[in-house]
Amino acid sequence: MPYIYIKFVTTVMCIFLGCSSSNDAAHKDQQDLKGLYPSETLIIDTHTEWTRGHYPIRIKEFMAHPLEHGDIVFLGNSITEQGGDWGARFHNPKVKNRGIAGDTTDGVLARLNELIYYTPSKVFMLIGINDAFRDDMTAQAIYDNIIKIVHRIHNESPDTQIFLQTVLPTTTEHLKMKIQKINALLMGTELTEPYNLIGLHDYFATENDLMDMAFSTDGVHLNENGYRNWVNVITNLVDKE
Repeated sequence: MPYIYIKFVTTVMCIFLGCSSSNDAAHKDQQDLKGLYPSETLIIDTHTEWTRGHYPIRIKEFMAHPLEHGDIVFLGNSITEQGGDWGARFHNPKVKNRGIAGDTTDGVLARLNELIYYTPSKVFMLIGINDAFRDDMTAQAIYDNIIKIVHRIHNESPDTQIFLQTVLPTTTEHLKMKIQKINALLMGTELTEPYNLIGLHDYFATENDLMDMAFSTDGVHLNENGYRNWVNVITNLVDKE
């Protein structure tokens, strides 16, 4: 009888310890996944003071609602973030929003680990306008950073299709030439770099190459008509297997 009792207690303890090990492993996995995201103390030099406060808030939202393998990711700044539920726009729950208002190419480079880890099937990227507003960022420097993002995704998640969208126009006259230069650089290397170029700019530009206010709230950001226009331009690419 004592032997049976001891054996029973030992078995229960082993089961308990095994469960503890499993819980420890699961907890460790969660901790490891936290490493996919930038530290909340990270400072991006090209961010404004406002963006430095907003960036970690969005990162926490991403951590709470991580991507899944095979997702379709919209990657960008406020123009992407303010699109809201991109899955609803395309009637596809696999389409996820990874836009951060105020973000720059440096900010995107700092948060690619999550995207690469989850190996999205497609990435639709629109980035560069906040860099363009900075006097210390040339068109060439912005282009170079965009290509760094492209290479990082392609090299570490080679099955991901990268759709690079040209920088949208604004109503700020002095930015017109800078945006034209960035987009010309992107168009000039479309055949040699691992991305599919979408000439989104032209669908939002007037004859003077400025933002058509039929699509915008303030000359930079989009209104609902602008988002419908965007969706119409790329629906076939999002849906295409």
